[in-house]
Amino acid sequence: MKKKSVGLWVAVGVAFIPALAWADEPAAAAAPAGPTLSQILVNSGITAAGYVDGSYEATFNQTGGATSGTIVGHAFDTNGNSFLLNQAALTLSYLPTSGFGALVNVIAGEDAKVINASYSGSSGSDFALTQAYVQYAAGNLTVIGGRYVTLAGAEVIDDTKNANISRSLLFTNLEPLVHTGVRAAYKFSDQFSVFAGVNNTAFAFPTSFLPVAALTVPTGADNDKHKTFEASAAYTPSTAVSVILTDYYGVDGNGSAGDPSTKNNVLDLVATWQATTAISVGANFDFDRAVNNLINGDAAGVALYVSDQLADSWKASLRAESLRAAGSASGGSAQAHVSELTATIDYAAAKSFDVLGEVRDDYGSVGVTGSPSNFGPYPDGSGTRKSQPEVLIKAIYKFGTPTGS
Repeated sequence: MKKKSVGLWVAVGVAFIPALAWADEPAAAAAPAGPTLSQILVNSGITAAGYVDGSYEATFNQTGGATSGTIVGHAFDTNGNSFLLNQAALTLSYLPTSGFGALVNVIAGEDAKVINASYSGSSGSDFALTQAYVQYAAGNLTVIGGRYVTLAGAEVIDDTKNANISRSLLFTNLEPLVHTGVRAAYKFSDQFSVFAGVNNTAFAFPTSFLPVAALTVPTGADNDKHKTFEASAAYTPSTAVSVILTDYYGVDGNGSAGDPSTKNNVLDLVATWQATTAISVGANFDFDRAVNNLINGDAAGVALYVSDQLADSWKASLRAESLRAAGSASGGSAQAHVSELTATIDYAAAKSFDVLGEVRDDYGSVGVTGSPSNFGPYPDGSGTRKSQPEVLIKAIYKFGTPTGS
């Protein structure tokens, strides 16, 4: 037994001799690290990107001599004098140029309530499945099916893709946000593309500025039986100029007396011009119409944009817009005229981090005949002109593959 034990220890010792010998040698180069998650996703054609942003809003709106905390007619900046987690967003996508792919975009935060209300009629959760669709691409044709963002408007839900902090009156009151349905796009050339689709109805109409008691406009339409047709054409004659014309037409409502079937139409035009390497100019025009057996209403608005890249890290943006809405019903009639001016400064502290500051003022009036007689947009009574100044600060952090850009 002793001989066997001695032999075993000798064998173990011999096995360790190379290790002892190598201990005095310079350390060998470490084995190369494995691929990062970002590299794996990129090599697989999958992108993962997102952002987190928060803001502080201060409103100086005066109603009856007291400061009001509610900002009327706005979308994602309605809670005056508050800190807000606006959006925590994540997008996962696999969208090859040929064959099947998919995209999922989720947003959590205060803005999710607005997104949910745009197609469900109630704000509900502060978590929104903003986009989730399957894509098929073949040559110049691309088809998607599921939920996706609208084709209308110069501004978008994604906070990282807008020059201003607040959204325009057009974005809030005249444009839909998301649709559920099927959309096809065909690229005739690098300069011209067309889009066509059929969706569950989800329309916007400026009820913030027109008395709901007098004008019954159906809401919560994304889950009813009616459908909306969309058509759009995009023309880019050069890298500096782009023009997009979009139209939505459909029927909304369940046909009951309190929620009558309404014919809706949204016509949207967006034009942009990169005047110089630093200065860009844009315009957005909208016309909405809603008609049923109880109401007849229409609204139109225009927004103008100018942005100047002052330096690598600094950009200044200006937006001016005007919106008019009018409607009549058995309960009375109403007309509204609201304008706003917004100035925004954007400081890119890093490639993935921006801080924005903004000053905005809305100004307008509402006239009402019939009932209710005391309705105003800000509100101080029929016919009252009212200013609604606001100051905002927002910070945005971006991340994703292959970089945080």
